[in-house]
Amino acid sequence: MRIIFSLCCFAFIIIFPLSCHRKLMPASATINLEQTPNNAEPMLLGTCTRERLEQQPYGTWFNANYAAYTVDSTVAATLRSGLATKKFMIFMGTWCGDSRREVPRIFKLFDYCGVKASQIQLVCLSNERANYKQSPGHEEQGLDIHRVPDLLVFSNKEELGRIVESPVASLEKDLLAILKGQKYKPNYQMVSLMAGLFRRKTIADLDHNLLNITDRLKPMAKTSAEFNTYGYVLLAAHQTERARLVFKLNTLLFPNHANNFISLARFYKNLGKEDLAKENLLKAIALEPEVIFPVYY
Repeated sequence: MRIIFSLCCFAFIIIFPLSCHRKLMPASATINLEQTPNNAEPMLLGTCTRERLEQQPYGTWFNANYAAYTVDSTVAATLRSGLATKKFMIFMGTWCGDSRREVPRIFKLFDYCGVKASQIQLVCLSNERANYKQSPGHEEQGLDIHRVPDLLVFSNKEELGRIVESPVASLEKDLLAILKGQKYKPNYQMVSLMAGLFRRKTIADLDHNLLNITDRLKPMAKTSAEFNTYGYVLLAAHQTERARLVFKLNTLLFPNHANNFISLARFYKNLGKEDLAKENLLKAIALEPEVIFPVYY
């Protein structure tokens, strides 16, 4: 049964501040750090080993997906020599379905191609709100990690490319395109473009050109979830102004999606900007007047 959403619900749905969530522990040299949030499955955090993934409770999905994957041996044969001189970073979440599927496949391909453990750094990220897509040591900092898994390929400390969440063609073909320096475009191009703008432009410049940026992004805009997730990643990393811009852009790209205005309302509420929070909540209600919006994203 659908219940009419009234203004009296405003305080209820967005008063819970992000600061109330547990913070990550200080950076530590601990390997295979495990945390069990309340009423949730255990998850690994920070630098981890492949061997720990092979053990329970993670081994249930890691070993099954590793065994089930068939390496494209024809393409892999071409990859072997190129991968031998590269370094890799894998960012994943043991709580993430895409990570559970893709990371075992990555390791099986690496095994087939003779990639050594010393070439790979595996980092597990949190899915808790205040620590969203972060690790205790913040190895993800400055690398624009917004989706997991994320496989980064390096040559002499320079990033050659990355596979974001899942391959575009196949794991083998995507890696070959990266190694050959082809114009490979990973998934989530909107985030890639926005991350580049953040590196090159000031917040003031971006604010001034918000409509032009929206026009540039529109051809890439497939789903509002892309920027919604990115906004929360930025917010958890304390990049508040960047998060505001991303949430705002999402309302311009998808003006008929009530959830985008809810995210922007929640953002302003947690900054104590009640008028702006209410303004965006009212826009959400105008779009979906009979829905009680969820408290959490």
